[in-house]
Amino acid sequence: MPQFSHESVHLAPQWTRTGRLRYGLAMPNSRFIYVTGTDTNVGKTVFTALLCHHLKSQRARVGAMKPFCSGGREDAERLAASLEFDGNLDEINPVYFDLPVAPLVAMREIGEPHCLRDTVERIRSNADGQEIFVVEGAGGLLSPWGEVFDSLDLIQELRAETILVAPNRVGVVNQVLLNLKELERSDSSSITVVLMEQKECDASSGTNAALIGEMAPSARLFEIPFLGENPVANASRTESYKKLKKTLATIMGRP
Repeated sequence: MPQFSHESVHLAPQWTRTGRLRYGLAMPNSRFIYVTGTDTNVGKTVFTALLCHHLKSQRARVGAMKPFCSGGREDAERLAASLEFDGNLDEINPVYFDLPVAPLVAMREIGEPHCLRDTVERIRSNADGQEIFVVEGAGGLLSPWGEVFDSLDLIQELRAETILVAPNRVGVVNQVLLNLKELERSDSSSITVVLMEQKECDASSGTNAALIGEMAPSARLFEIPFLGENPVANASRTESYKKLKKTLATIMGRP
């Protein structure tokens, strides 16, 4: 069984027992976009990075966070590159774990308390002064971040628009519908489903979008083509963005 230690769980100073953020921070006048997924490794970071690249290209004042990273910080580094952010990576990703586990598991193992209020206030603090603020979740919608909170709670607290990323493969219809049922209680101002085409399509790939649209007509639905093995690397991000520019503009409400 993997062993945890304080050396394998990394927290920015503001997240330690002695560095609590103040409570009662006013809600900034930012448009919050929350990107979650039906599972881990479904394309959340690829989509989020390209969305940030799009917003940056539109000269929007945009910021982003991935509050928790498991298994290293590669996802946060991709977001930073898309934003052309050269500051301290802790601003984008204040907590990360060397092992790929749920945040709650790591925090329990080292005895470090964590709560929804701390997470929300850190996000709001970073969003101050930004027109649009994008938050990428860790794992799936209900992956536990703390003892009593998950991505669904963050969506509610931030009053965020929600983008649900899912892989276009067999089983995705069930996964998307289950997530949409949970999101119904989040009071999200809008819900968008993004189907990510896989390198190898299966028999369901051509019908999944239509069936989800039929079963969940209130959710906006977009299909993203397969963009290659590493579509948001510095060498390939611009080309990937060109393929999605119109789709991303439509998702953000500018067709």
